[in-house]
Amino acid sequence: VHCVYEAQAGETRTQAVKRKYEDLEQSHDALLELIDLAASRRDAPDILSRVKHGDDIHEILAQLKEGEDLYEAHQGGRARVRRMLLSCLIQSTASVQEIIEMAPFLAEERLRADLLETREWRSLNNRLVSARMLSYLMLSVNENGVQTSVNDFAASQFNTWSLVDSRLDVPAFSVPALPWTRLTRDDNLMSHLVSIFLTTNNIYGRYVEEDLFVASMQSGCSMTEYCSPFLVNAICAMACQNSEHPAAFVQTDEFISRGEHFHDEALRLWLLEDGRASLTSLQALIILSIESGFRGRDKMTITLLAVVLQMNNDLPFPPAMESKVAADRVRARSHVSWATHYFDVTFSLGLLRPSTNLDPRMDHVPNLPDSRAEWSGAPFLASRMMFRPNALMRERCVLTRLNSEVNHLLFARQESMSSRDYEKAASDLKSRLLGWYHMLPDDLTFRSDLPAPVYELHGTFLCAIILLCSHTETLLPSKKASESQDRPSPTTSTASTTPEAAPAPESLLYALQAARMCQHYRETYGFKITSPFVFQTAALVCLILLNRLDFSLTYSSALREGNPIPFYDARSAFEESYRCLLGIGTRVMIARGVARMVYQTVKMTGRVMPEAATKVREIVAEATWGASDVHRISSSYPNYSLPESVNPAAEATMEALLKQWEAMQV
Repeated sequence: VHCVYEAQAGETRTQAVKRKYEDLEQSHDALLELIDLAASRRDAPDILSRVKHGDDIHEILAQLKEGEDLYEAHQGGRARVRRMLLSCLIQSTASVQEIIEMAPFLAEERLRADLLETREWRSLNNRLVSARMLSYLMLSVNENGVQTSVNDFAASQFNTWSLVDSRLDVPAFSVPALPWTRLTRDDNLMSHLVSIFLTTNNIYGRYVEEDLFVASMQSGCSMTEYCSPFLVNAICAMACQNSEHPAAFVQTDEFISRGEHFHDEALRLWLLEDGRASLTSLQALIILSIESGFRGRDKMTITLLAVVLQMNNDLPFPPAMESKVAADRVRARSHVSWATHYFDVTFSLGLLRPSTNLDPRMDHVPNLPDSRAEWSGAPFLASRMMFRPNALMRERCVLTRLNSEVNHLLFARQESMSSRDYEKAASDLKSRLLGWYHMLPDDLTFRSDLPAPVYELHGTFLCAIILLCSHTETLLPSKKASESQDRPSPTTSTASTTPEAAPAPESLLYALQAARMCQHYRETYGFKITSPFVFQTAALVCLILLNRLDFSLTYSSALREGNPIPFYDARSAFEESYRCLLGIGTRVMIARGVARMVYQTVKMTGRVMPEAATKVREIVAEATWGASDVHRISSSYPNYSLPESVNPAAEATMEALLKQWEAMQV
């Protein structure tokens, strides 16, 4: 054996040997001292863990001598790790049962304090996550921070995901940060956020025309027709709510803080616009209105929406001409007008308030050429599928017209309308809604593997027909159990009815169907992609079913005529919808508030929440509600489960109820 000692500059071989000996002696003495100190401390396992991770022994000793309590420090780290793991679990595709089964593995004492800094954890950021993936994570990085032979399969899975990561992280669109925002110079970040917006939010909303917007943004000229700093910052504010990029967060690990810096910057730029009407300002205000609602500030949404509607009314439509430039202007202006009324109608239905009349200039649904495009789920998942964006746009416009009629019938009808006239109008409108839904093109008909944005079409329809049926049943109690004239009704039963009982209210049947849609979305996409009408569907189903948790269906062939096939019982449907609501609630404040309102409504009214839903709420409670959250909410969102919610003068809104109940420490 040959001992080789590298001498430093100007150092003899003897001096090198002596230096090496002294270094080893110091390390040995320090290790012995550390062992002596650790033997009498309660944080000995944490000290050993740091040694195994390669932390400098002298640094650990210095911290111990200074009185630092490593146990408390690591426990704080583990609490943070647990919150993030709970958030990841509830945002995943995991079922209610899978969440309950995984809960014991998330006990703080079993977690590594530095888990969030590992490669394995980072591989889950901006990715669709399943319960199996989280299980692999818990296996591959255990509490001692060491790999074991049992974990070879888990390690191979992470290696596979890492290969996919590099492809998914390439943004679909490459755009510059400057001159569009002063908050970042990072072109990669800007490309990431704009790509998320265009592939998730904009597919269904059609707020901007993708080709015109991207070309203008890539030009780098701030004086363009289809792009502006105000618009870009509003887009970034919305996109941040679907991103886990570190720059999306204002507060580390706090999902509901994402995009607040871009939101504030967009508001600042709007003030500088001084009310000037333009295409890009109209687009930006619509986007800002929607993302404000997601932040639990729908009172701000109401204010901004009033400006949007006025600006849309004031902004002229360009004349139709033969040139492509003129055609592009007409297309962009027409589509943003439809986007304005789509949002006004659906938002107003959700808040049980009248919407404005449709713009008379929109006298027909846009006659767009049929086209096919590829939808990519990147960066969240590797799915790619073809769809027809213009066909989706046409059907959304038709549904907007129908939903406008629903809104006016429910909230703006003449007081002189008789019950018979109302019943006839409601029945006719329901028939036309169902007729439209059953005649959707094959590629837009419901199936679980639809592109995520297309779920919005089905959620919008289901929410409208549930509200139409529910309000009709409330206003016409003698007719609330009437059978559907449009399709055979499933046979029904409840805990308190006999076999001869009347058929169930149709609102419940559609609620069971809507809950199944939420289940399909959760199983396919999880909740890293926040879909406005998956949230609204889950919220509406929870609040509608609270009054009828004993309701169930007996088997009938008619059930298979529904698309999607409904749940058979209200308790299962509620459990699924509430689980979805909690998942979305870790991402955006409006869903967090509604989930809290559902829970407190159960407590205040003496109802009993289904056992599985209660267990899931308890497991993820620390990740879905904080003591300060009630102060973040400025919302008129109604509690559909309370009879007074149909009375606009009643204080049955989420903000009022939450503040009242929090003050009572419910």
